[in-house]
Amino acid sequence: MNPGRQLQKRRIKIAVINGCLLLSFLAACTSSTPAIPTEAVPSPDGSLPSPTLAAASPTAELTPTSTPTPLPPDFWQQLPVIPEKISDRLREIYRLGLTLGNNPHVFSRIGDCASAAPAFLVGFDRNYNLGEYTVLQPAIDYFQGSFERPSLAAKNGLNTAGLLTTLWTGEQCLNKETLLDCQYRLDRPSFAFISIGTNEAYYIHHDPPSFERNMRIIIEDTIAQGIIPILGTKADDFEGDNSINATIARLALEYELPLWNFWLAVQPLPGQGIIDPAHLSTISYANFTDFSIPHSLEYGMQMRNLTALQMLYFLWQQLVAPDLTPTPAP
Repeated sequence: MNPGRQLQKRRIKIAVINGCLLLSFLAACTSSTPAIPTEAVPSPDGSLPSPTLAAASPTAELTPTSTPTPLPPDFWQQLPVIPEKISDRLREIYRLGLTLGNNPHVFSRIGDCASAAPAFLVGFDRNYNLGEYTVLQPAIDYFQGSFERPSLAAKNGLNTAGLLTTLWTGEQCLNKETLLDCQYRLDRPSFAFISIGTNEAYYIHHDPPSFERNMRIIIEDTIAQGIIPILGTKADDFEGDNSINATIARLALEYELPLWNFWLAVQPLPGQGIIDPAHLSTISYANFTDFSIPHSLEYGMQMRNLTALQMLYFLWQQLVAPDLTPTPAP
């Protein structure tokens, strides 16, 4: 059977299994009143010394590779916030996207409330102050216009099942088009921040394989369209055993994708960057992308924006800066 038809059948099957569960998404990821922590912040680069994702050998096809040895349960806690290398396979995905007409200056935001506007990344197209992180300016220049691009696939209460159904699509989406595919069609991106999992806690306790099953479809759909999935861990442990972050990291290793280990970045912060079991802390007297104000990086949302920008800068260095890629024709 044609691989594209196989992927479509898998998406439909997951949508049928999980579509009836969408009505209770809003329980975890809703607005909250921010707290004002006062403890010290981590080092300026927002990362800690730790093992890195090694570059892997290129593969003939864009298919997942198997992990050679079992991983300890807490392996993901030792992975860096930003990787130091990318695999040759990642370069293949990027080049595939360019041949398909993806825009190398565009990324998509895919996730729950922590990835929604206006808190996540939007400010880099509006008002921002990098403070001592001016080295990251080339990433803002390169992706200008993409930060505040609207995203139907980043909203309160969203989970992986919601991305694979048509229940939350809008007027901009085509008939029978999933929320994920709709956003990719609208954006034509070369990169996608896929940071989701807080709203999965209820479902994995009733159907443990559901999160990994859905994530595999999301990842494979993204790769098939020549889009690099940037997989992000979450700050919370709403499920109670950190299994979601472990799954995200394991899939990043298996598919040779960049892991944005946001969980590690918030560990030195007051309250580990969260104000309750499911929401990030944020400073109340500054916007989300102003790093010049003292203590602003003691808060989860500000640290989230900084480290996400660091990831974009890293990918710009690895894929664009050595050999600037022309923008594809419309």
